[in-house]
Amino acid sequence: MCRATTRLASARRPLLLICALLACSGASAQDWTLSAADMALLDRRAVLLPPDPSHESRDDNFRAAIEIDAPAERVFRTMTDCAQALKFVPHLTRCSVLETAPDGSWQIILHEVSYWFVPRASYVFRADYEPFERVRFSAVRGDFEVNEGVWELLPRRDGAATVVTYRARVVPRFFVPRWLVLASLKRDLPELLQGLRARCEAP
Repeated sequence: MCRATTRLASARRPLLLICALLACSGASAQDWTLSAADMALLDRRAVLLPPDPSHESRDDNFRAAIEIDAPAERVFRTMTDCAQALKFVPHLTRCSVLETAPDGSWQIILHEVSYWFVPRASYVFRADYEPFERVRFSAVRGDFEVNEGVWELLPRRDGAATVVTYRARVVPRFFVPRWLVLASLKRDLPELLQGLRARCEAP
């Protein structure tokens, strides 16, 4: 693992971030246990979301998952590459690595995003890497009061496919109506995950 971590120390990584919490990892994760029906939906290329984010507790947590026909290593490298993130993360306009651990185990990353209701927001976060398995992130500074969560990668089909899950809690320092956040999430979360899948499955 140490050798793999060192090999991943190139300063290319972002941590894909959108105001959401995607949770699950093939059987269970936190308070979301995937049923056989959930797994069947993932097998049919669906993006798995809670029945309705408005039914979630009002704690700014949201979640979703997707299955990608690519090994976990490729998914990990794609989702932690700033250049690729700019091509498929909705509203992301800048991704810069500010600092990298000598062994590549963590990075400090700057993101800038732009929405029609927020022309420009920026935030800096720390991403801690467990290569090909997990990425945890936590706020350092910026326009989000709370910004923390985790991406998890669960191999399937003898490693040929990967279930990608993402849990996060994000609270901006500026006021955004909750209905607006929910409407944006319903549109942006599937776009984010489908974009990641398209990049990972491309030849």
